[in-house]
Amino acid sequence: MNFKFKTFIKLPSKTAQVLYLFVLFFGLNTTLLFAQKNAVVYGTVVDSTGKPIDGVNIQVLKKTITGLTNENGYYSLNVPPDSAFQLVFSYVGGLSRIVNVRALTAGEKMRQEVKMSFGIELGAYVFIEERNRDKTIFTINPRHAGAIPNISGSFEQILKTLPGVSSNNELSSQYNVRGGNYDENLIYVNDVEIYRPFLPRSGQQEGLSFIHTELVQNVKFSAGGFEARYGDKMSSVLDITYKNPKTFAASANVSLLGVQTHTEGASKDLRFTYLIGARYWSNKYVLSTLDVKGDYQPSFYDVQTLLTWHLKENLSLSFLGSYAQNKYYFIPQDRETTFGTVNRAYQLKIYFDGADLMHYQTGTGAATLNYQPNHRTQLKLITSSFYSNENEIFTVEGAYRLSDIETDLGSDNFARARNLRGIGYFINNARNIIVANVNNIGHRGYHNSGRSNMQWGAFFQTENISDKLHEWYYEDSAGFSRPPLDTNGNFNLNSYLNTGLTLSSYRTNGYIQNSQTFNKDYNTKLTYGIRTNYWSYNNENVISPRVQLGFEPNRKYNRHLKDSLYPGKKPRKDWLIKAAYGWYYQPPFYRELRDFDGRLNPHIKAQRAIHYVIGGDLNFTAWNRPFKFTTELYYKQLDNLIPYEIENVRIRYFANNNSKGYATGIDLRVNGYFVKGVESWASLSVMKTEEKITDAKDMAGNPITPHYIPRPTDQRVTFAIFFQDYLPRNPKVRMSLNLIYGSGLPFGVPDRNRYNDLNRIPSYRRVDLGINRVLVSEETKERDNFWKRHIKSAWIGLEVFNLLGVNNTISYIWIQDVEGNRYAVPNYLTNRRVNLKLMARF
Repeated sequence: MNFKFKTFIKLPSKTAQVLYLFVLFFGLNTTLLFAQKNAVVYGTVVDSTGKPIDGVNIQVLKKTITGLTNENGYYSLNVPPDSAFQLVFSYVGGLSRIVNVRALTAGEKMRQEVKMSFGIELGAYVFIEERNRDKTIFTINPRHAGAIPNISGSFEQILKTLPGVSSNNELSSQYNVRGGNYDENLIYVNDVEIYRPFLPRSGQQEGLSFIHTELVQNVKFSAGGFEARYGDKMSSVLDITYKNPKTFAASANVSLLGVQTHTEGASKDLRFTYLIGARYWSNKYVLSTLDVKGDYQPSFYDVQTLLTWHLKENLSLSFLGSYAQNKYYFIPQDRETTFGTVNRAYQLKIYFDGADLMHYQTGTGAATLNYQPNHRTQLKLITSSFYSNENEIFTVEGAYRLSDIETDLGSDNFARARNLRGIGYFINNARNIIVANVNNIGHRGYHNSGRSNMQWGAFFQTENISDKLHEWYYEDSAGFSRPPLDTNGNFNLNSYLNTGLTLSSYRTNGYIQNSQTFNKDYNTKLTYGIRTNYWSYNNENVISPRVQLGFEPNRKYNRHLKDSLYPGKKPRKDWLIKAAYGWYYQPPFYRELRDFDGRLNPHIKAQRAIHYVIGGDLNFTAWNRPFKFTTELYYKQLDNLIPYEIENVRIRYFANNNSKGYATGIDLRVNGYFVKGVESWASLSVMKTEEKITDAKDMAGNPITPHYIPRPTDQRVTFAIFFQDYLPRNPKVRMSLNLIYGSGLPFGVPDRNRYNDLNRIPSYRRVDLGINRVLVSEETKERDNFWKRHIKSAWIGLEVFNLLGVNNTISYIWIQDVEGNRYAVPNYLTNRRVNLKLMARF
C-alpha cells in the first residue's frame, strides 16, 4: 500500500479561513499554562465492569480544585502539598465516591485508581444510566453485540434493533437511519472516520465490516441531531472507542461461519498497551439456501491492532491499524424461483455459465498524539490514511424460461410448470477497478472549565481516486430478438459503459462547540456549536450550526425527597426532556458524483438536511426492576438532494441536485430487565420520507410534472425486539432472540425514472434464535481443573437463523415474455440455517 499526502496551494474561502484561524488561535491559547510546585494525583476511574468512565467530576473537598476525567477515564489534579485531603468523585446519575489521600510532598506524583458503582441502586439491581442522557445519543453495551444471533459477523447487527434504524438485508452490515441511505452514516473508531468499499453490489459480497466486536469498549450512536464535533453526513453517527487494556486477556470465537480472535495486554508499568484482533469469515454455508445454486467460494479476513505508548504521564502516542482482504468468487449453475399469487403463479428457470469475482483490499492506518497539559485540557494530533483497491470481474451468461404454474389443487400437475410464457438469453460482463487513497491530518482539543466543556478541531484531507469502468449487458428475448450487430457493425447492447475517471481534490473542515450546565438543580445543559467544510472540487464551502438542549424537570424535587426534605411525599417521575436543531450538510464524496453513464458532475453541490428533534426518556421501575422508556419525534427538511436508485446494496446516483424532500416520524424504545439480571429491549419506529424531483422525463423524453413520491428508503413501520432469558433452575442455559419487522420499500422498473418506483417490496420479517450453555462462568470461584484455571469464561451455542423460514425479498430481476409483458421476479434472501459456535475468554 502506498499512502501519500498531496500538497495543494489553493486555499479555501475567506469564511472558512476566518473560522480555521479562530480555531487555531483558541487551541494555541489553551496551552499557555503556568507551573507551580504542587503535588499531583492522577489515575483512571472505571465502573464496576472495569470500563473507563468519561466526564466524572473530581473535587478536592473544601477546596476549589476540580477536574474531569477524559474519554479514557484518565484524570490528573494539581493539589497542595504537605497536608492530607479527600477527593470526591461524582457523576450525574451515579453514586459519589470519597477517597482519602495522604499528605504529599511538593513535586510528588501519586497514582490513585478509582472504581465507581455507576448507576442508581434499585433493590438488588444497578440500573446502568446512559452517560449522554442530555443528548440524542444511545450508549450501547458492547457485550450485547456478542450475544445477538449474527449471520453476517458484523458489529452493526446490534444497531438494527435500535429505533430509527432499519435494514432489509441480514447479509449486509449497512443500515438506513430515519429515511437516509447507507452513504449518509458516519462511523468513527477512536476519532478516525471509517470508509466502506465502493463496488459491492450485494450483501454477500461485502465481507467483514471494520468494527471488531471483541475490541470495542464504548459505543455511542445518534440517529439525528448530533453535535458539531461530528462530521458532515445527513443521517447518523456511530462513535466507537476501542479498549485501553490494563491486564492480559484474550478471546476466541469459532463457528461454522468463521473464527474471531483477539488478545490484549499491557507492560508491567502500564506504559505500553496492545490490542490485536483477527477474523476470518465465510458465508458459504448460508448462501447455499439462495435460489441461485452454484459453487460459492467467499473468503473474508482482516487483522487490526491498537498500540499505545504512554511516553509521559500526560503524553501518549497510539497507532490504529487495519488490513482487510475480501474475496467473493462464485460459479453459478442454475436458478429456480417460484413467485406470484395463489391463483396466478409463475416459475423462472435459468441455466448459467461463467463466473463472478469480487476482490478488494483495504487498509487503514492512524496515529494519535494525545497531550494533556493539565487536568482541564486535552490536545490531540491525529493523522490517518485509508487505501482501497477493488476489482469487480465477471462474465455470466444465462438462458431462461418463464412458465405458468398449475394452481388447481385437483390437478395431477399441481405446482408444476404447465405453460411456457417466454424464453430468452442474456450475458452480463464487467471489468471494473477502483483505487482510492484518502489522507487526513488534524487536531482535536478539549477544555473543561467546570461548568462548561469546550471542544474544537480542524482537519485537512486529500482524496485521490482512480476509477476504470468497463461493463456491458446484452439481452435477447424470443419474439423481440435483436441481432448482436447493428447496420454500422457496432454491438447492439442493452447497456454499455467504458470510461476511465480520476479525481484529485482536498477538503478542509473545522468545528468549535461548547457544552454548558446552566442549572445543576434541573441538570439543564446546552450544547451549541458550528462547523464548516470546504471542498476544492466544486469550490463550495458550507457552514452548519447545531444545538442540543436537555433538562430534568423533577430532578430537584426528587433529590430533596431523597435527602428527606419532603417527608411522606412520593418521588415524581424521572423524566429528561431533550431537543436538538441543526444543519447537516453532506458534501459529495465520489459515488454521488458519477451518473449512470459514468460521467462526473463538477457542478454538484452538498446535500442538506435540517434536523428538528424533540424527545425524552423516563427511568421507572416495574416488577422491582429498572427500565427506561425513550422517545423522539423528528422532522428533517431535505434540500439539494441527489436522487438515487438502490439495487440490493448498490446505490446508483443521478448525480444532479434536482430534488427536495422531507422525512418525519417518531421513534420509541423501552429497555430494561424484563427477566431478572439480563437486559432486553423493544423498538418501534413510524416514519415517512418523500421527495419531489424536478427536470424528470419519461421514456419518451416528455417532462414530468414534479410531485412528491416515496424515497427509496421510505419504510413506514419498523419493529425490533432483542430479548434475553435463561432457565430459572439452570441459569447457565441462556437464550437470546432477535426479531425484526420492516414494512415494504418502494421499487419499480429499472428505467431511470424515479416516478415509476411506486410498487412495494413485501415486508421484511425475520426471527433469529440463539441458545447458549455456559461451560465456565466469570463468577466461578472454584478453579479445580486445568480448563477452569486458564479460561475466564466459555460457552457453547446453537443459533437458528431465520427461525420461521420466511422468504424475504431484497430486489427483483425483470423478465419479458413473448407478448412484451414484464415480470418482476423476486431475489430472495437466505432461508433457515443452524449454526454451532464456541466462545472462550482467557
